Amino acid sequence: MGETIDTYEIIAEYYDLEFARFSDDIEVYLAFAQRTGGPILEIGCGTGRLLAPLARAGYTVHGVDRSPAMLARARERLRAEGLEHVQLFQADAVDLRPLADGFYRLAIIALNGFLHLLDRTAQQRALAELHRVMSTGGLLLLDLLHPTPAQLQALEQPLSWDGNWRLPDGSRLDRFASRSVHPSEQTITTTLFYDRTDAHSGQVTRRVVSYKLRFVHRFELELLLEQAGFAVEAIYGSYDLDPLTDESPQMFVVAQRQLSPAILAPRRA
Repeated sequence: MGETIDTYEIIAEYYDLEFARFSDDIEVYLAFAQRTGGPILEIGCGTGRLLAPLARAGYTVHGVDRSPAMLARARERLRAEGLEHVQLFQADAVDLRPLADGFYRLAIIALNGFLHLLDRTAQQRALAELHRVMSTGGLLLLDLLHPTPAQLQALEQPLSWDGNWRLPDGSRLDRFASRSVHPSEQTITTTLFYDRTDAHSGQVTRRVVSYKLRFVHRFELELLLEQAGFAVEAIYGSYDLDPLTDESPQMFVVAQRQLSPAILAPRRA
């Protein structure tokens, strides 16, 4: 039978099966951390995949996530690695009141985290909060989908099998995904089906989660950043900092926190 519960309760339980060994982006974040120094803030820190290597490198690192389940997993990871000094905050990107003004030299939103902001108001509020908690001259790094026609077409799929994993209790987990792209709204709706097959009885339990992302285009994003008080330093097309091209699968954005948000001139009558 299908069981629908909180999205991140399910995603947290299975997230590290897919991403625990993903390390393609770690070196570039460590390189920028060496440039800026700490303290470092990660928004949408999830289960702590990036927090741990940054903390091991000696930086003061704080993580924010709105999901208690994700933060619980992050605490387990950090405790296991002896990194309990990393501070975690349960908060939403649009409201970072637990965090002090002007504190962070580097802020990171990795793996499409910015796309969880589903309208312009949320995007503007999140960037305003980041501007508030970052120090002048600090760097904001965003890793986002580059929404080319080919990329969006590839994401459109009625149903696909993403893979399977063997769980600690011996059961098998299969994941299926359905995705639909809505260009007029700039959204991607994803439904994930997690089928867990008991190792002894063969009984299958299905859990279903659904979420939406809102993709942004390059110059739309540049304007959002500039209005929020960030100067775009560069937009790369890979973690190797290759130039952004029509074929680039991602936009890796580097923006510097300016003294104050931009003030737009009023329109002429």
